[in-house]
Amino acid sequence: MQNVECRIKESEVGGRRVRFWRFGVQFGIFRPSFCLRPSTLVRHSSLSDGGFYISSCGGQASPKASPACNPPVADSIAGRHCGGFTRSTSRSDVGGQVMIFLLMVLLLLSIVLIWNFDLHNVIHLKLRSQNAADASALAAARWQGITLNLIGDLNIMQAVALSAGAGEAARQIAETQARLCYVGPMIALAASQQAAKNNGIYVNPSFGERLAAHANAVLADYHAVFAEPYADCWNEYGAMLMNIAESGVAAGPDNTCFYTDYSAGHTLLTMDFYDAVAGRDWCWFYWYALTLLQTYTDYQSWPALPPQIPETQPENSEVYGLGLTTFAPLPGGDSTVAKMNEIREARGLDPQAVSNFVATSAATWFVYQPTKWGEWAIMKDSSFPIFPEKQVKPQYDYTGADAVTRIEAVSERHMPASSGRQISCTAAAKPFGYLTADDGTQIRPDAYRLVLPAFHDVRLIPVDASSSPSGGAYDLGWREHIEDHLPVYIENGPAGLEADCWYCQQLIAWENSALRQAGIDWLNDTNHSCETFGPGPGPGGGTRRGH
Repeated sequence: MQNVECRIKESEVGGRRVRFWRFGVQFGIFRPSFCLRPSTLVRHSSLSDGGFYISSCGGQASPKASPACNPPVADSIAGRHCGGFTRSTSRSDVGGQVMIFLLMVLLLLSIVLIWNFDLHNVIHLKLRSQNAADASALAAARWQGITLNLIGDLNIMQAVALSAGAGEAARQIAETQARLCYVGPMIALAASQQAAKNNGIYVNPSFGERLAAHANAVLADYHAVFAEPYADCWNEYGAMLMNIAESGVAAGPDNTCFYTDYSAGHTLLTMDFYDAVAGRDWCWFYWYALTLLQTYTDYQSWPALPPQIPETQPENSEVYGLGLTTFAPLPGGDSTVAKMNEIREARGLDPQAVSNFVATSAATWFVYQPTKWGEWAIMKDSSFPIFPEKQVKPQYDYTGADAVTRIEAVSERHMPASSGRQISCTAAAKPFGYLTADDGTQIRPDAYRLVLPAFHDVRLIPVDASSSPSGGAYDLGWREHIEDHLPVYIENGPAGLEADCWYCQQLIAWENSALRQAGIDWLNDTNHSCETFGPGPGPGGGTRRGH
């Protein structure tokens, strides 16, 4: 084992004698050596600078260049021992520590940047999805208004044809109107898809599969179940649906009313029930289902699901339906004839005047269904969370045709071990218009019940004030639950539920008697002091769906 020498130099600093450690330098590398064994400070008379040396070689003085105590460079750099423990620190060691610190800082900065990028993607996708949903609903509602105006124009032209004695022309016009009740909504559906795509929303394969499956059902089954509104209706209708499905569905028509939907309400068909169970919102039960909470025992306590009664004579498209029906004779009689002549002249439809003979003639007139077009009561309800203190103008105070769209997209995340976030947006829009009474007052488009060209604008409306069913027709998880899981549950109880269905999980929890008793006890302990913080069924006064 070789020795290492450490040199001390004495100097005068400010009148005081100070000792400095001096480390040997070889090839520009500093090598401080720490010798743990006792050392003897010896003066070497041969040194010109009067230096001192500490010898770690058994306490013996060593010459300045003693080979016994000056190991080779490689040994010294490697930190070899010399009569004790020796530690060597080099510039490369310090540089390595700095590199590790910089790598840690770089890692932290990378995590922050990736997280910020993911957050930006989520916010951007939310805004883009809502814009696309709004544009899609407005496009569909605009085509609903255009179709209603076309059917209204054709009502007037049919009256002109009857006045001229052209009965066959009047019949063909009525058949064209029947086709428009399906073709117009299909154009609205196609326009809504293009609007969503134009706003940067990609095709949703699940929406396309659902629409294609429904198109196949129309083509395969509707002939045997439903009477056709016009010749070859179901083939044309199914083909239009399939064509749109194959073109790609980006925005689901969320207020689709299938002919085979449940015909009445039921607690199990209300999303708020499942939300109340999941959130232990006992106040919801207090306000809406207290008897159910207090008397429920098991799945056999539920009433039967409402029947799925098909319409024996459909007249409107299931998707973006217009809410029209046929009627004879002409509603309104002579006053309607006078209004048709006024509109005919204003729109330049035909120089031939409509005769009063039309009021009593046998013809097929397209009119508004009273069950679809009526007073917009929900907008006047003080508990409705949208402008509860304001009233809708009388000329716009009606329900009827509207369009609701659903956009679902997934924001891809770049953070490790994180999955994409699903974003869902809905929007509703409605065509608006009015007719003018003899005194100049603006009145509702259905004031004469006959469809007349009256629509001139579209506006977004609250989704909760639209015709969209609870949950929507294109909330695919919800539709699977009510169509496939609920009938099995009503028949066989919780054993027939799907474990991976969120709604089924809430039903399984509901079957636990301890859970229901906890709700009853909570209400008793609080003296039923449930307070609302605003209109709406939610615990905070809001509703489940956006406005």
